[in-house]
Amino acid sequence: MPSAEIAARTTAPTELVIGGETFRLEEHKPVSFARREVDVCFVFDTTFSMVDKIEGLVDCMNALVRDLARLALAWRLTTVPFGDLLVPGDRVVLDQPFVIDVDAAAEQLRTMPHFSGGGNLGESAVEAMLAACAKSYRPRAVKVFVLVTDEPAHGHVEGDRAVHDALTALDAACFTVTPDLDYYRRWAENHGGEWRQVAAAVDTSAILALFASLLTRLVEVADAVHRIGGGSVRAYLERGIEGSTP
Repeated sequence: MPSAEIAARTTAPTELVIGGETFRLEEHKPVSFARREVDVCFVFDTTFSMVDKIEGLVDCMNALVRDLARLALAWRLTTVPFGDLLVPGDRVVLDQPFVIDVDAAAEQLRTMPHFSGGGNLGESAVEAMLAACAKSYRPRAVKVFVLVTDEPAHGHVEGDRAVHDALTALDAACFTVTPDLDYYRRWAENHGGEWRQVAAAVDTSAILALFASLLTRLVEVADAVHRIGGGSVRAYLERGIEGSTP
């Protein structure tokens, strides 16, 4: 879905102030105003136990895009699939492109590389989140991360603060669908998002309900960050409206 533009024509040179910015309108020349931007990054554990959850998220993509369009949010979507860096062959995938239509988004989610994860407890969620924060985002976009994993994070003792600092530096919102672990909850609750317990999704209908609820909140928060925070998650939180709905 490319960013829509609104063309304005004037009969005489003048100035128009929108959102604190001054635009000079020249006679008979169109002036474009970009729609409110949202960049969404799904940081997804793609080891064997997560296959059903990938399909559940794909099934919810149409609703996500419909809600983004309803609120005139110009969105892009990308993914960071990951496994367990302690296991030979597993990796964090850094080169997935941004896409801008629902079919491409569903296809990218459905075709993410899968990893074994090994037989140990834990995956490389810290490294994946830091890699996600290093991707190239639009300067004026609200950045929204969605971490999905059913395992603890290796290196979370050292990595907890690093992820927090990276999200803060990027002024990003974060949602987590994870086991009930303090650091996963903090990444969401301290950065304008929400936490969901992945263990609650035990069958297809539960998975669909889980992601439907999560994605609805994602769109609501992205919209509120633009409306109330002027595009800044930090300003949104400072106004004391974390968890509010439009």
